[in-house]
Amino acid sequence: MKIVIKKNVLAIAAIFLFASFLIFAEDQPQNPFSEIKSTSEIIPTAQLLAGYLERDSDLKKLAISLQQEELSGAITRLDSGFDISLSTGDMTFKFNNDGNGATAFSVNPKVEASLPGRLNLKTSVSGKVAAGTQENDDDEKNSDDDVVSNISLKLSVDIISSSGLKKEINLLKAERSIIEAERSLKTKVLDKENSFYTDYKKLLSSISSIIAKEKTYYDDKIDFEKIKAQGYTKTSSTYRRAEMNVLSDEHEIEVKKRTLVNDYRIFYIKCGYRLTIDGESDFMKLVPSDIVEVEALNIHDYDPKNYSSTEAAEWKNKINTMTRESNKNFSLSASGGYTFKSDRAKDTAGNKHDTVDVGLDASYGGITLSAETNIPIMNNPSPSLTFSIGVTPNTFKKNKLEKQKEDLSVQQEKLDISSARRDLGTKAQEKDLQLADIQWERTKNNENLALYESLENDMLKWYQQGVITESEYLSAKVNRQQASVTKIINLIDMIVYNCEIKTMFVE
Repeated sequence: MKIVIKKNVLAIAAIFLFASFLIFAEDQPQNPFSEIKSTSEIIPTAQLLAGYLERDSDLKKLAISLQQEELSGAITRLDSGFDISLSTGDMTFKFNNDGNGATAFSVNPKVEASLPGRLNLKTSVSGKVAAGTQENDDDEKNSDDDVVSNISLKLSVDIISSSGLKKEINLLKAERSIIEAERSLKTKVLDKENSFYTDYKKLLSSISSIIAKEKTYYDDKIDFEKIKAQGYTKTSSTYRRAEMNVLSDEHEIEVKKRTLVNDYRIFYIKCGYRLTIDGESDFMKLVPSDIVEVEALNIHDYDPKNYSSTEAAEWKNKINTMTRESNKNFSLSASGGYTFKSDRAKDTAGNKHDTVDVGLDASYGGITLSAETNIPIMNNPSPSLTFSIGVTPNTFKKNKLEKQKEDLSVQQEKLDISSARRDLGTKAQEKDLQLADIQWERTKNNENLALYESLENDMLKWYQQGVITESEYLSAKVNRQQASVTKIINLIDMIVYNCEIKTMFVE
């Protein structure tokens, strides 16, 4: 029977995550052996696998890491979205000692809002609010009109800047971190599933080794029976040598069985069960009968761009290219605003007037320029201009060296992409050969199993008729058992092969 299993790993991961959350919800310390259940029955394979995954600490750590990355992503989105801040500024209380108990109070509130994007738009409102009797720097008392003064509205925008692109890069990196955490969890589930079946295969290989030794034992026993039938005495070397072969086989089988029992107990403990079993058990009962025959995954059905190494190399090149583009040598930003009753615009009578404010900031290499003008709204205005310039000669040299480093980084990233693509070609050929071997072995095993089943049935009839000895019949029986175990091992090989194919590609 052939069964196609699709997305079984994701289902297992979902079950595991749910179970792990329940485990982490427990704050009380637990006995590490309290969750191990005793059993004398053979547990179904799917149930063993679920227990194997649930008890794995690496998966629990990766589940926590995924939650952490999701929270970090939410924080990054908040930092990159619309933002507003409110501030009282400096609050000043002045207590007069002129006997009338009057108190002066002033506050400089400010509101700032930003809308990140390519233009990095920002706006702010600030001013001064006063109550009580205030005195200016010229020891003159303010009029009632000065209760609210220096109210400034300002709007700034980046004309040429990398700030918006850098925020976009931060968002992409945050999203990538979540994706990679999800992939790490899914990949680890596949790796653990692979480990589970690999351990199970080792146990079955041990059973196969015992069966092979039993085959030798029965062959040696048949030879020993022939020697006894030929009349050799117990003291003869031929008799004693044949007898020692049988005794040696019995001892080796006993040792292998004891080792197998211990290995099975350890394997079951890893899955959360304490198996009760002894060395006299029928070990064929330990061979699982529920290992399904899965369809082989074809590596050529996957998009080469989704090969994990190629996808990672292309992502690295993409994000690094954006980062290099954000490192602009030239930037330009402008701002404009309006200030009510500005301290910078006073007439000869000391009255404050509104101003229109315009600013410009630019930088190129190691040169920075800044200019701002304030134009009073009044008769015969006297605009003020603030201007500054700065030069850092070493910045030009550093920028040139950085450009050379970037060129080398681009070459390295392209080499990584090419190398990953070539690696996929090599891996595809290796997997094709591996799959061909598994399928060939499956065909041969099925043919051998059918042959040995037929032979066992014939030998049983002949044994019941007294034509052959019990040892001859048992020799045929172990051949069939050997073929049965080999068939299960081949089914596991196909499951492991599919796990390996899945881990090679991302969704």
